[in-house]
Amino acid sequence: MALTEKYFLGLDLSTQQLKCTVINDNHIIVYEDAVNFGRDLPEYHTNNGAISHGNDVVTSPPLMWVQAMDMLLSRLAKTPYVSNIMGISGAGQQHGSVYWAEKGTHVLKQLDFNKTLVEQLTDGGFAIEQSPIWQDSSTSVQCRQLEAFVGGPDILAQMTGSKAYERFTGNQIAKIHQYHQDQYKNTVWITLVSSFMTTLLLGKLGPMDAAEASGTNMMDIRKHRWLDQLLEFCGGKELRDKLGLQPIDIVHPLGPINTYYVQRYGFNSDCQIMPFTGDNSATLVSMNLRHGDCVVSLGTSDTVLVSLKKAETTTESHLMAHPTDSSAFMGMLCYKNGSLTRQHFRDIYAEHDWDTFNDLLTSTPSTSQYMGFYYWMQEIIPFAKGIYRFNNGELLDDDFTMDNNSKKSGINIRCLIESQFLSMRVRLERMMGGTTNQGQLQRILATGGASANHTILQVLSDVFGIPVYKKKEGSNGASFGGALLAKYGLLSDTISFDDMVHQDDDDGSLQLICEPNLLMTSDYSRRLDEYTRLENIVLEKYGL
Repeated sequence: MALTEKYFLGLDLSTQQLKCTVINDNHIIVYEDAVNFGRDLPEYHTNNGAISHGNDVVTSPPLMWVQAMDMLLSRLAKTPYVSNIMGISGAGQQHGSVYWAEKGTHVLKQLDFNKTLVEQLTDGGFAIEQSPIWQDSSTSVQCRQLEAFVGGPDILAQMTGSKAYERFTGNQIAKIHQYHQDQYKNTVWITLVSSFMTTLLLGKLGPMDAAEASGTNMMDIRKHRWLDQLLEFCGGKELRDKLGLQPIDIVHPLGPINTYYVQRYGFNSDCQIMPFTGDNSATLVSMNLRHGDCVVSLGTSDTVLVSLKKAETTTESHLMAHPTDSSAFMGMLCYKNGSLTRQHFRDIYAEHDWDTFNDLLTSTPSTSQYMGFYYWMQEIIPFAKGIYRFNNGELLDDDFTMDNNSKKSGINIRCLIESQFLSMRVRLERMMGGTTNQGQLQRILATGGASANHTILQVLSDVFGIPVYKKKEGSNGASFGGALLAKYGLLSDTISFDDMVHQDDDDGSLQLICEPNLLMTSDYSRRLDEYTRLENIVLEKYGL
């Protein structure tokens, strides 16, 4: 029986898979699916979706992404939903870039529905057959050149929202422009991974959304327009033409889906394509963040996302355009030492057991006597590596020295968790130009694997002085955020995003996990200056 309800499709092209989520008008998920690159497309020889070439060069083949689209849409075509999907949006792994050759641009204009996309784009569709992705960190030279060009990292952050980062697209383009001139010359369009998908679905060049363009080091963070001097520095005078379009900062239809998808897969010809955003932005959308909310994702890496009306740029954080509010910002912090680091020290001090870890954490008093910094892996903020422990402000040569091993283990575990969350608070306060626990932040929405550990979340709540919530069971991923954007694009002229999702505290979608012990919060507040002083000692002493 044919369905009459309207549906909305969200796509998420992440590092390891292409995922889709279909929701109905009530935002209920009716269908989910994914193509896993390693499992479903082994012929591309990726490791978890990426290829490491050595020397910090990491890429993914855009043809793999094209073939994944073929596979996913073939499966979706067998569902009863496809003909009633009225809008499509989604997300892509941030900073990855795709370089279209002239053949590829011509193919899109005359797609043959009797052939797959990958058949038509193979052999010459892309000027560069391996796209640099966010894991690539081979552009340090280009980063320092860009910062020197504008007068330093602080000035670049003021202009674009971030200092120069190796994964950011402008620096990746600069490297190709400098060292691969023939391939660069043969490039007609440059898209991000997100706008690559809108381009495929439209059959013509799709614009980047402003939130995504924030991750290029080339867009004015406040005006949401390309900065011509940065474009020319990164890619010459021709880069403006290769990008083709200015960033777009409203969620609005870009045009109907190309007839290829109507004829081959059964999409509705009235289905509209919306701008795609980055995976972090889509996560923010999926959590229905409002101003005063903060997402703390405790995963392999730890990520902090916050929606801000006003913000200060820093060289330790990312300030990006907000995905649904053109007058606001999305602040972001990224830490490499997340759950893997917590697990590493659990194994050392808690006998490989989380219950033992939690018991040690709760039974060890918090004290300013002991502080530590646990950069097991090379950290992003600050740029540091190693384990540094302080007793009454004095740097120790090794582990906390004491006879009681249980006490030593508890102190290390407490210092580890406190240091991670104190770093988040210090950096957020700098970004927000004030304190985080005096009305600017009102609640934390926790997600990620470690958010299942409520003992850790209690420390998070105490450090920030605000309650911690979690979404109830259900998908909160980037593809779900994309599906919400797909619907919002059809309504954005008449309603705000917050109104569309009926965001309020008692809508039943959030579960209160813990509230802060404000006496503990006051104690943590008094430690912030000392935390910063000791961190600076580490950075100065070891020249990081």
